[in-house]
Amino acid sequence: MNRLFSLILVALLSSTVFAQGEVERIKPMVRDGRCSDAIGPLQKIYSSSFGKPEGEKAAVMLAECYLRSHKRNEAHDVASRFLEYYVKSAYRERMELARAVVDVEKGSVFDGVEAMLRVLSYSTNPAARSRAKDVVIQTLAASLLNADQLQSLLEKYPVDREVMGWMQLQLGRECQNVKRYRGARYWYKKVLKSSSSESLQNTAKKGLNALEGLGAGLPTILVLAPLSGDYAEFGAAAVQGSLLAYEQSGLKDKVNIRFQDTHADAAIAIMRTQRAVNQDSVIAIIGPIMSAPATAVAAWLGANFQHVPMLTPTATDGGIAKLGPNIFQVNITMDILAQTIADFAIKCLDIREFGIMSPLGDFGTSMSENFTRAVERRGGEVVAFRNYEEGRPDYKTEFNMMRDVRFYQENRRRNIAKGVSDIGALSQKDRKAYLSDADAVFPGLFIPATNPADAGAMVSQAAFHKVSGTYLGTSGWNGRELLIQGKKLVEGSYFSVPDNDMNKDKSPYTQFVKDFTARWGVEPGEDKVSGLSYDAANVIFTSLAAIDGKQDDLTRYINATKDFKGIYGNIKFRRGANANTKIVTVNKGKFEIVTTCDKQDAAAKEAKAKKKK
Repeated sequence: MNRLFSLILVALLSSTVFAQGEVERIKPMVRDGRCSDAIGPLQKIYSSSFGKPEGEKAAVMLAECYLRSHKRNEAHDVASRFLEYYVKSAYRERMELARAVVDVEKGSVFDGVEAMLRVLSYSTNPAARSRAKDVVIQTLAASLLNADQLQSLLEKYPVDREVMGWMQLQLGRECQNVKRYRGARYWYKKVLKSSSSESLQNTAKKGLNALEGLGAGLPTILVLAPLSGDYAEFGAAAVQGSLLAYEQSGLKDKVNIRFQDTHADAAIAIMRTQRAVNQDSVIAIIGPIMSAPATAVAAWLGANFQHVPMLTPTATDGGIAKLGPNIFQVNITMDILAQTIADFAIKCLDIREFGIMSPLGDFGTSMSENFTRAVERRGGEVVAFRNYEEGRPDYKTEFNMMRDVRFYQENRRRNIAKGVSDIGALSQKDRKAYLSDADAVFPGLFIPATNPADAGAMVSQAAFHKVSGTYLGTSGWNGRELLIQGKKLVEGSYFSVPDNDMNKDKSPYTQFVKDFTARWGVEPGEDKVSGLSYDAANVIFTSLAAIDGKQDDLTRYINATKDFKGIYGNIKFRRGANANTKIVTVNKGKFEIVTTCDKQDAAAKEAKAKKKK
């Protein structure tokens, strides 16, 4: 590191020129290397005249003397103050480099190199560009950056062919060091195709020669998650969960794991996936964790690399798993939750007609659309639909509209039964009496509330406004607030939930919490991102162990396996989607998992009675 500092300092301090002025008398001291004599006078000018031309020049000389004297903190402080104050200074590039050198010296190598590349990208001064380039190359040559850092800088700052050649060479070396031989070959060949120096190309050729006969190297598990931006907290949880599973798998010497930042952006996610698959021996992908990036990556991977399975831990949009036989969704999707409650209502409760009260927003829209499709495919019908805005105190208007729709339906049926020729004929007197007092009965009333408090409130509102029937919901209902808000009115209601919502008190989950807390110093979040990522990773690792490392069989094995053990319960992939759901009812003020189908039980009892006769 000290040798690196000396080399950088030579490039940084070369050809310092100042205009004539008060600091001119100090300049020979700096030029001759007598910084110990120069620092005192420069400090006085810097302190008393910082905002003046003499203070500006003194600040630059002072920063350089601090660098020579290895006073890193002082140099960083002077450079930072200068850059904050002097936005248009002619010496700005020099001070950017000075601060960058200190960053490297203090261990913030990535930040320092990024600052140097930024100078190289914006500067139009040939001398400044030359100095920045020298400093960057010397820092890169010291091998202080890892492959992911080099890749990030290469993406953001393709500013100079020689510098890019050095980054590509170092990427090859880093890949070679961790036995990612396919990736190493990729980068060495990039250097050879570039117009970098002959010595750089000769070094790349030596690297390629050293890889002869070594194959692709260790296979790679790629983890795609947002590691920066608004969703970085979820990305960190995904990394923690998948890394914990990797460390427990016993495969650290047999498989690499890499993390790529998707920024929660579909275009970035697919670009980085394509690059990783082309560069490395990627055998499986965990993520992306957001639905939009997961959809984009799944569409490309499912069409081009069906031997590489992708398991998104948390994406809930329906249909992602249908984009390829190698695409899997660990979290229960909204369409499966809606299908589960529709299937139960029709097959077990013998309901054929449904009303829907749907909250405004993506969740309500998706659940309602999926529920409607599921009902229609099973021979049922949605006969009334209204939207509502969650959080309001009263929904009289919405429920009156539902009652009005139901009146017209029942009136037409009465007219049909009476043989009336005009089945739409109605008595306003009957309508008024119905709307003022009678209950509007929907055999099934589906309310896809986003949270249990709202679900309980809407059931109470429905009963108050005389809209009755069997109340149905999905995962948003699951919580004590449903019982508090709905009280006895939610007795006999049903809702679908992921099986993982019902298993948090069981030993696999409690063990995961213990292991996670021991590894990371905090408990896993309530959002389940870390736990579902842990499960996704374990599906891959257990599958690899089962097929004895035959990577091309990985997708086939996952599809053929009925159940995988998870910390929240078994994971049951059906056409790539986890179908392990439960139906929950409210019985005597408590949640109860429905384990039998009432209609099927009744049929079985009837058949048994006939047999006895």
